[in-house]
Amino acid sequence: MVIASIQTLNSRSDRSELAWIAQSGIVIIDECHHAITSSYTDLLRWLDVQVGSERAREREAPVLGLSATPWRGYNEDESERLAARFDRRWFPADQAGLHEKLTEMGVLAERSYRPLRYERPITLTAREQQHVDTFGELPDSVVDRIGEDADRNDLIVDAVLNSTAESILLFANSVAHAQYLAARLHLSGCPAAAVSSQTDRLARQHFTRRFRAGDLRVICNHSVLTTGFDAPKADMILISRPVFSPVLYMQMVGRGLRGPANGGTDHCEIMTVEDNIINFSDRLAYHFCRRFFDT
Repeated sequence: MVIASIQTLNSRSDRSELAWIAQSGIVIIDECHHAITSSYTDLLRWLDVQVGSERAREREAPVLGLSATPWRGYNEDESERLAARFDRRWFPADQAGLHEKLTEMGVLAERSYRPLRYERPITLTAREQQHVDTFGELPDSVVDRIGEDADRNDLIVDAVLNSTAESILLFANSVAHAQYLAARLHLSGCPAAAVSSQTDRLARQHFTRRFRAGDLRVICNHSVLTTGFDAPKADMILISRPVFSPVLYMQMVGRGLRGPANGGTDHCEIMTVEDNIINFSDRLAYHFCRRFFDT
């Protein structure tokens, strides 16, 4: 068995002593929603596995892709290319049945969706609208502005304080927003801390350890805990940040979906602040993703 990053394999693919790797019995690609890039194409060509071709179907060595988010956001062309790379095959074919079975087994937590609706209209300028159309996300200036809304922040703080959840992972709009919400909650008697890319590494590790141990009820974060963070006892995911990418949204939600048989919780509540962004509310990712949850 060879376990390696794509960067390592591509950097050493010209070494003759590694030619034997191309005789693999199976190729497994983790986080395979990235697998449409040229670096993956080069790697699969080196491995002599032309995924998505008739020749690939005839090979004994299959290519298996693993991903919790097997699509490319709202980009249909890229999602089509991703599907073609794996012969347009799902395994198992009944994905809805798989989710249900894993939940019954306790591998995934029972989950419910709760909207936190904020009706005040948010109007974008022509330049801000153009940014959304071009990049598929709100400009930071708008996200920051939304995070500074006092009434909206009161709604979030009240939702946390009135919740029965014991371990809450909160995705804030910005670094300043995470710090503000953590301070508000802490002053209200709710143990909370803020972490971000600006937080010292040792301090971040300290806060995440305390969160896992149950010493902190809420950890307010910005940008750093969407992937690779393990908080199995989180029983609420609160998403304040407006998210347009379904992949990013599901990565956030996924932090709380570990079930009891997998060291997690019986149930996780997914709470999302549903903002009234004029002309763009229907493009927010929760519309795409909420079909995966009980309402």
